[in-house]
Amino acid sequence: METSEIKFRLATQADNDGILRLMHSIVMPGDIELIYMKSPDFFKAVTTQGKTQQVLVACREDGEIVATGVRALRRATVNGEAQTIGYLGELRIAPEARHLRVLFNGYKAMKALMTDGQSLLHITTIVEGNRNAKVALTWKNKYSTIPNYVDLGLLKTYFIFPFLWKRRCKYDIEHGSLANLDAIVDFIAAKAKERQFYPVYTREEFLALPDFHIADFHVVREGGSIVGVGALWNQTGFKQMLVNKYNGTMKLLKMLFSRFLPDEGEVIANACLSFVAIQDDRAEVLEALLAHIYNDLRKTKVHYFMVCLHERDPLNAAVRHFPKLTYRSRLYAADYADEKAIRSRIDNRVPYVEVATL
Repeated sequence: METSEIKFRLATQADNDGILRLMHSIVMPGDIELIYMKSPDFFKAVTTQGKTQQVLVACREDGEIVATGVRALRRATVNGEAQTIGYLGELRIAPEARHLRVLFNGYKAMKALMTDGQSLLHITTIVEGNRNAKVALTWKNKYSTIPNYVDLGLLKTYFIFPFLWKRRCKYDIEHGSLANLDAIVDFIAAKAKERQFYPVYTREEFLALPDFHIADFHVVREGGSIVGVGALWNQTGFKQMLVNKYNGTMKLLKMLFSRFLPDEGEVIANACLSFVAIQDDRAEVLEALLAHIYNDLRKTKVHYFMVCLHERDPLNAAVRHFPKLTYRSRLYAADYADEKAIRSRIDNRVPYVEVATL
């Protein structure tokens, strides 16, 4: 394919079907080959990534979309203060368009968006096993239109499978409601200052999130005071993962635990543990919250729930005793300044990346 045939532009709702065709045709490699889908409305799905979304598409002369990328602007904590940052996601390129010139031209178009002065910096993630993306985007001698990717560490997304009953804990756990919503929002806001990139939402914004209900919040109390919060957000109504194939050790695990794992070609029934906030980073509080949700989900058809933690987060200790798989990706700050300048914008607080907004 000649690169001159490919044109880049901002997408509109009229491009929904073409974007979905592209996304649903691309298989993410790994021990579990996955297809990430955003049916029926791609544009609804990306509203979770930020308040403003700019969807860039690359089209052939016949109008077929062969590449996508999204820049979303969101409010998040940076060095303890609420700031506007950018998030880069949904980079998908059809196999026939995978050459460096398309990447070069795509980022040339994206650069005009990223340098508009609206965001302090941009963050993005790359799956740990996606070597091609790492080489193309983090190579020191890459095209100048591609921003500098500064490695901010490993993200661990835990896929927790509700197999056997877990012992309940000493804490009182209740669901969110309009009566306790203000207390939940205040607690999350206070804890968010201790993390980098924690999403900042007002009470009204929580109420407006797609397919999110206040009762999805789980509130952990000790002596009547809130000591932990998390929300079980089921997004399968607009964002799905389909199992394409099991490979390696996962093929054996599928044979051994067939009842608990989805079949090839099946959409995974899952939910995200979102907006995790724990007082004093007490892992035992998060463990109690996980156990409560785990036991509840054993009565449902949900295959697993996810929680994402940075490698430096002390809360990683909470997942030790749960049956799980760990999906690894790397967090990057991506911008056109040099690495020293990018790093100077953020202090050493532990990053938090909301898995439901990826």
